[in-house]
Order: sequence, then structure tokens, then C-alpha cells
Amino acid sequence: MEHRGVFGRATLLRTLGGTARPITTDVPAHETHWRVDLLGISVDGIDLPSAFSAWIRAAPISCRLTTARRATDWRPDCPYNGQAPLPPL
Repeated sequence: MEHRGVFGRATLLRTLGGTARPITTDVPAHETHWRVDLLGISVDGIDLPSAFSAWIRAAPISCRLTTARRATDWRPDCPYNGQAPLPPL
């Protein structure tokens, strides 16, 4: 996400299941503050590019603090890794 433009960041964010939305809707569009949510990390910015930049800075810090993450995409690790639990014996 770090090496993409604003449109590429927004596209990747939506692909990964994140959201970018205005915090307040009752102000003009050029004064709107934005919130970006992805992988449990939520940050705010004074405009969309600064919100993306803030998320990019916050993501590595948050992922370093949480050790139960997958190495491939840093999503939270699941004990079953997508598989159903074993049936009882």
C-alpha cells in the first residue's frame, strides 16, 4: 500500500475489506476529516491521503505489538487456520 497512489491505496483497501469514510458529513467536502479502518487498525486524517499515510505508519507498529499474526499478510492468526475443529472422540 505504501508504494501506490491514492486511487491504488483506496482500491487495495476495499479489496482487503477495509473502509475509508468521512467522519463528519455535515461539513463541505474540502473540510471533511477521514477515517481509515483495516485489520482492526483505525486512524483519522484531515484528508484522504493523510488518513492513508497515517494508517501506513500505524500498521507496522500495531502488528509488532500483536505477536499472533500470520507471516504472509499480518492478519490475526486463527488457531484452526480456516479449518473446522476436530470432531469429539
